[in-house]
Amino acid sequence: MMRKSYLIIITVFVAVTANTIYNTHDSVADEFDNDLDHHEEREGRILFPFVSIVRFANTDCASTNTMNGICLARRECNNLNGTITGTCASRRGRCCVVSRTCGSTTNVNNTYFTSPGYPAAYAGGQACTLIVNRCNNNICQLRIDFLDFVIAQPDGDGVCVTDSITITGGNTIVPPLCGDLTGQTIFVDFNGNAAITIAVTATLATTFARRWNMRLTQLGCDCPGLAPNGCLQYYTGITDTINSFNYGTGANTLLSASLVTGTRQIANLNYGICIRMEAGYCAIQYAQTANDVFSFTVTGDVEGADNTVLGTAVGAVNDGACVTDFVVIPNPVVAATAVPVGTDRFCGLGFVPVQTGAKPFVLYVVTDGNEGATATTPPDVANRGFSLTYTQIAC
Repeated sequence: MMRKSYLIIITVFVAVTANTIYNTHDSVADEFDNDLDHHEEREGRILFPFVSIVRFANTDCASTNTMNGICLARRECNNLNGTITGTCASRRGRCCVVSRTCGSTTNVNNTYFTSPGYPAAYAGGQACTLIVNRCNNNICQLRIDFLDFVIAQPDGDGVCVTDSITITGGNTIVPPLCGDLTGQTIFVDFNGNAAITIAVTATLATTFARRWNMRLTQLGCDCPGLAPNGCLQYYTGITDTINSFNYGTGANTLLSASLVTGTRQIANLNYGICIRMEAGYCAIQYAQTANDVFSFTVTGDVEGADNTVLGTAVGAVNDGACVTDFVVIPNPVVAATAVPVGTDRFCGLGFVPVQTGAKPFVLYVVTDGNEGATATTPPDVANRGFSLTYTQIAC
């Protein structure tokens, strides 16, 4: 009799334990999925589904819209005021898109920073600020993708006086920027645990259809996508196009200090653009973007140049004549002849294709504080900046 009681007690204990595990699993699973068919799928499995559902990585996920999310539990996403756009982790988690606007703080990877009412136009007025904290201690860098970013153009001398975006608090110097930055990407190092502050200032007195949507990706210290030191921008791949900030084929409608058509180039820049050397490639070539006569208009008078000069070798300038706005390419040779150029500075209204084997692959951008005339040079007129296509060359 005692033996039977013992067995009964053991049986009851096991049944209660199993039921407890199942109920715990069921309550957690309800957080992830309310679908009846998924619930029925769980009923036949007690212990192992519970473990696999609870433990999944908070990795990036592709949502059903154009935004990337992070894989979270439903309750976590709701607590972050995120938007659930799909499932992830074999339907155990929810792809959560976190979006923030003016006056917010975030420590969530893949946060989107949007203008109020985006994609509707933003009238401006106050400074719109987002504070970004690291999501963990292994984060070293913040990648900012300007998915859609249009604010007012700089003044005619390239200074961001009407609207601007400033990025402070990091260990990377980011100049004030403005205009059309859509498609640009920059990398900002965190300074220990200090927050990075992104502030967009828009002047209410100026009527303009402003809008922005930036994706903020936090990169781990061991991430292969980290930009090297000294690189505000970082490109990967065998070929791509590099545009200067606010590059565009349309002219700035504002006048410079010399009362001529102003520039789209942002003033007072001095930064590096790096390209990752891909496996099996030992050199790189730079050329103007095809079918765009404005694709290298860095100094000079665009409006006074005809098609025999604009975007051609005739309009190209280098060496000592490039003292105000210019691009630096280390140790270049002429692509067509392999003859050394003899200088690393390029400016003017055209660009001759060059190659270089100098490593790492990097070019530098320098602009001064105005586009007006000086005692020795005429004013720059209607410059757009540059659009250069790079192509890596196999060893």
